[in-house]
Amino acid sequence: MTEESPSQATVQIQLEPDELAFVEQQISNGIYASAEDMLRAGLRLLAQNERLERIKELRTMIDDADRSVDAGDFREFSKPGDLTAFIVAEAKARR
Repeated sequence: MTEESPSQATVQIQLEPDELAFVEQQISNGIYASAEDMLRAGLRLLAQNERLERIKELRTMIDDADRSVDAGDFREFSKPGDLTAFIVAEAKARR
């Protein structure tokens, strides 16, 4: 990748013949104006998919936490700083 400006870069890639044919077909059908537009669309989809996967993971973690609380598996902290101390100790124990 060579940098042209702070906001743009030129990337050169090699495509398999079937991949190149697909890109050319999408452009000739007017779906994309250029290979660059098609690549940008693909990158947007990948980023969106990554965000959706993270949201799914967070929802799973929330559901797991809710089940733990419902089962009575939780800790209560009565003084300021106790939660922080607990988190630091847990982090150290995981190393």
